[in-house]
Amino acid sequence: MGMKEAFEVFFEEMDRNSMDAWGELTKSPYMGGTALEGLFLPDTIDKGGYAVWRPRLQEEKVSFEKVEEELGFKINPQIKEFLNTYWFNKLDAKVVISGEEICFSLDPIAPGADLLELVKSNFNYDGAHYLKDNNYFLMGTYCNVDGIDSYLVHANNETGEVTAVEVGDRCSIKLADSIEELLMTMKGIW
Repeated sequence: MGMKEAFEVFFEEMDRNSMDAWGELTKSPYMGGTALEGLFLPDTIDKGGYAVWRPRLQEEKVSFEKVEEELGFKINPQIKEFLNTYWFNKLDAKVVISGEEICFSLDPIAPGADLLELVKSNFNYDGAHYLKDNNYFLMGTYCNVDGIDSYLVHANNETGEVTAVEVGDRCSIKLADSIEELLMTMKGIW
């Protein structure tokens, strides 16, 4: 299965959960005047300022060769494909690991975002990971494990493994073997 199909599995599950819980598609605070604006359906804005948003398939693919040269290493194909498949709003989700529910958000990939700048800023972000043995890509800045919400979500550039990382306590919890696997096992939440 490819990244596009993995995203589609999650988006379908997210829509189904939202319809079952609320009788409507996923809504978020309407982000007019921002890069995310193009994902929202303006005719769905409610009195609280929330609107339905929809992921949008990326039409043009970005080459990462120049940024790989600047960084001094090759970027894992899974990370490149994750960044080059869909534009999407923040993805709120949960997974169950060893019977424990872990809630997290993957940061949005906004239409028109400079993906090369995003890559440079999210690799080895200072203070975002305690391990220095590999290159780590920051995918999400919120993750709650057992009531502790200071975890971050990272993809290991060498192995593709996705982990929840608590920098201060020097703790990592494996969420999935790959980004595709994570997308396939995530359950949408609000």
